[in-house]
Amino acid sequence: MFRSQRSIFALMAVMLCGSFASAEKGDTEVGFRLMYATGSAKGAGSIGDTGSSPTLSSGPGIEIDWVLWPLDELTVELSIGASPHPVGTSGGSLSGPDGGTLWRLPLSAVAQYRPDLYGRFDPYVGLGLVYNAAVYDMSSAYAEVFSKVSFSSDANIVVQVGVNYDLDERWSANLDLRYMGMTTDGTFTSLDGATRDELSLKFDPWVVGLGFRYRY
Repeated sequence: MFRSQRSIFALMAVMLCGSFASAEKGDTEVGFRLMYATGSAKGAGSIGDTGSSPTLSSGPGIEIDWVLWPLDELTVELSIGASPHPVGTSGGSLSGPDGGTLWRLPLSAVAQYRPDLYGRFDPYVGLGLVYNAAVYDMSSAYAEVFSKVSFSSDANIVVQVGVNYDLDERWSANLDLRYMGMTTDGTFTSLDGATRDELSLKFDPWVVGLGFRYRY
């Protein structure tokens, strides 16, 4: 897993350095988006002999992005965001209690095709990579059952469509839709440390974003 993560960061660094080398003044945008990551996941199996499976739910978030122009109609979007997702349990003896929050911190690099055909409207499609850093905040209810709970980070793909609308020479409004793959392994350790269960959750949210960009 660590080798894969190093490869993702290396690719992002190459894309970033190459874009700065090719871009000229006026060919860079910085943007801010409010987003909503919609999706749900249920663990493949149950936690020990409880008969309960962990779950993940949708959540809102924020994102900052930079768009760079290596070529006239080819851009590179680099973004970092954060969205909290409720953790729960389904079925069995643990069904119901709040399981805390899994913070998804996506770091992505996406190559975009942006044809200059529609006046103020600037549509685009993109394909790229995302590293989903997972940070878990355990609830007090889970702390009564488990000594430790953790969720793994992963690297995955991004598929993107969106449109910008030019408000003036500098500012534009942005509407964005992305499929952001994410599979995380939840590890649950009993209070006495005697048992340790690992369950995979395939989350793969669709992320809707709305925001503004500034060109400089």
